[in-house]
Amino acid sequence: MADTRRWRGVLTAMAATPLLAGCVSGGGTGPDTASVTGTRIAAPDPGWRTLLDGAASQVRRCYRGPRVGHAGRQIITRLRVMVTPDGLIDGRPVVIAQDGITPLNRLYAERMADAAIQSVLRCAPLSVPPGFAGSGPIEFDLTFAPLASA
Repeated sequence: MADTRRWRGVLTAMAATPLLAGCVSGGGTGPDTASVTGTRIAAPDPGWRTLLDGAASQVRRCYRGPRVGHAGRQIITRLRVMVTPDGLIDGRPVVIAQDGITPLNRLYAERMADAAIQSVLRCAPLSVPPGFAGSGPIEFDLTFAPLASA
């Protein structure tokens, strides 16, 4: 099996909040925009930084928040995404977790997950730096948190 590279990103629909030193951030201004903050699991690497910046920028532009009330936007969705070295999505992104689900917003969970998945699919192919050629699948998580604040 090919070596699988991993990084973790956090995608928020309002404004980015850095999680750790060395994070990437970008700004968003409304329910249909997104910001990305991310960290890589392993040691810092300029290639990963470029990959993270590019993917974050693309997915941020493609996010379209579903028309749900405030309660629905409290749901935080984490996706596992795999891309090929040429940036194509390798299978459908998978929901690996959803937090913030309550009896009041449970009905919106699927819509929030679908919005996250569609934002990734809509942006394909993702920009992948040349250093990843021949590296096998590239795996990362994106966390969509519409009500996150700066």
